Amino acid sequence: MRLRIKPRLQQEKWSLYWKTSMATRTFALDEFDLDVDELKMTARELKAMVMERVGLPSVDTLHRLEEFVEPWELIMYNGRELEDKKTLAASGVPSEDGAYIIVVRKQLIAEGWKLNFDDDEDSDTEEDDF
Repeated sequence: MRLRIKPRLQQEKWSLYWKTSMATRTFALDEFDLDVDELKMTARELKAMVMERVGLPSVDTLHRLEEFVEPWELIMYNGRELEDKKTLAASGVPSEDGAYIIVVRKQLIAEGWKLNFDDDEDSDTEEDDF
């Protein structure tokens, strides 16, 4: 079966101070066709194959910032997110050629700064604080 892959790169401007996303931009990357066996291929395997083809690193090598708990990638067909462990056929992707699959990779862009102190003590006067 031939799928039409629509890869996306979602950039999250991640605040190190607030520990949340402050802005999101999504870029549509070049579409391409991919031949797969829908009875054997899982959504997780397809995501890995797409990211390799697009040239993005594996999720195992990505650095997760504090409080970022979302998945790095998601894959959707017909507006529904596909489960990683299910095959494409079990997820409802038809066996006809030309089904559109959207694969999104999240990329964190650290924004701001964060102070790390080794001690919990505070000085007695304002002069010692600077």
